Amino acid sequence: MITIKEIASILCISPTTVSNVVNGHTEKMSPATRQRIEEALVQYGFQKAIHREEHGKALKLISVDFCLRSKENVFMDPFCSELLNAICMKLHEYGRYPVCGIPEKEEEILHKLQARNIEGGIVVGFEPWECQKFAGRAGKPVVFVDCGMGEYDNVGIADYEGGKEITRFMLKQGHRKIAFFCDKKNPVSNTSERFRGYCDALASYGIVYDSKDYYYLPDERNLRREALRGFAHKAKEEGYTAVFVVSDLLANEAISIFFGEGLNVPEDISVAGFDDNIYARLSRPKLTTVRQTVKEKGEEAVRLLVQRIRGEEVIARSFKLPVELIVRESVKNITG
Repeated sequence: MITIKEIASILCISPTTVSNVVNGHTEKMSPATRQRIEEALVQYGFQKAIHREEHGKALKLISVDFCLRSKENVFMDPFCSELLNAICMKLHEYGRYPVCGIPEKEEEILHKLQARNIEGGIVVGFEPWECQKFAGRAGKPVVFVDCGMGEYDNVGIADYEGGKEITRFMLKQGHRKIAFFCDKKNPVSNTSERFRGYCDALASYGIVYDSKDYYYLPDERNLRREALRGFAHKAKEEGYTAVFVVSDLLANEAISIFFGEGLNVPEDISVAGFDDNIYARLSRPKLTTVRQTVKEKGEEAVRLLVQRIRGEEVIARSFKLPVELIVRESVKNITG
């Protein structure tokens, strides 16, 4: 490719003069000189080089991070993949591009946010007590997803109401011994709200929550399956008739393990999930669950972040999207 210096040499003029025409600085140049240079640029097929740094400046980038620590295969989880897809599509509408990551430490996100053309960030997976401090350190707008309520921007759902509604539904079907399955050793973040709804629904029927009804499902697959097998072997003996699982992904796995151990769903035990993703519809039997609109959650997170970037007035810092009980085949009525 021919250079500015080479064209200047051919025309016997200075490279600066040719450069002025290339960059549109022709105010003090005679029309004849400008025309001569423009014709030469076309004749010799000159193309202006776009420096990497200049190209980077033109892109408006958003950091999108799923900080889920020990979780395996993050984007194989239908919730994460659907959320990321919604975020990417909405960012495109605003002329922005995602820079995605699965960081193990918050310092990795902070480092990325320091990049000049990163305008702000969306973070999934922080605990509520981490968010406010992180938002203060970020130096740029940050919107959290499913990270509780506080003095920071967060888009979540009505987890408490969903947990309470699905537990009350099982209670109305005659179930009184309902286990709670969770992927946290202790209920935290959004799962604490689902758990709180579960406990309050039990209380409304005069049932006192027993810590023995809380079952931890480890992230490591083999350990998790052993925990599910252990429950299947003692469920009937201990009087359990139903299980509320904190996500459809885990509920689907529980149903599969239960069947393998001779505990049939819903004949022997009822199972309910949370999310209403693809696993709820592929489950056999199809899963009774709580529906959240993940696409809307991603879109609202992007909309709120762009408002912050533009300096627009924001009415609510944190808000919860509604949920809906979806009744299918996995919960049996035992009132008769």
